Amino acid sequence: MNFLNKIYAWILKNYIKVISFIIIIGLAYGAILYYHFQAQKKDQEAGDLFLSFYNFYSASDFDEEEYKIVINAISQIDDASIYLAMLKSINAAESVKGNDLQKALAELMSAKEILSSKSNNFNFLKEIIDLRTANIFIDLEDLERAKKILGNNFSIYQTNKLILQGDIFAIEKKFKDAKKKYVDALARAENETQKSLINLKISTLTE
Repeated sequence: MNFLNKIYAWILKNYIKVISFIIIIGLAYGAILYYHFQAQKKDQEAGDLFLSFYNFYSASDFDEEEYKIVINAISQIDDASIYLAMLKSINAAESVKGNDLQKALAELMSAKEILSSKSNNFNFLKEIIDLRTANIFIDLEDLERAKKILGNNFSIYQTNKLILQGDIFAIEKKFKDAKKKYVDALARAENETQKSLINLKISTLTE
């Protein structure tokens, strides 16, 4: 009881400090909540714009002008939004279809820069970007840069990584090394389509 009385007496004596401390804690908590909800709101707005574009893109051909409008709108909301990286990845894929590999590389590099500040929750997207970039370097016969990218750790798309490494060895005519990569990939393959592709690659190897 004496202990509680001492606490009560100290509070009465230092009530201004106690009130100030409570106010500061309350303001700090309020600020955290405010910024949290603002971040959620921005993410929701950016997400809605992305989904609107993606649904439009899925139902029709890629529209460059619409892409520019959406990417500018999202940039104004958050210039480091994960949805910007996703849009750039889509545009890179379209650029590859149009055989504009330099434009595709530029978009993928920009996407990777955005992803570099994101948490491990987005590793799947980081790996997709790396695989697409490596694939372009292989098409450009810049094998050393492709090898460097494929030297990164892949936890989700390890099978795809092994396939590309096998492709590089095949180009270099290192057929035994290529076959080993393809066999390793085949052991990890999760669907019949992927297995068929790997088996086809193995069958085309010539000693």
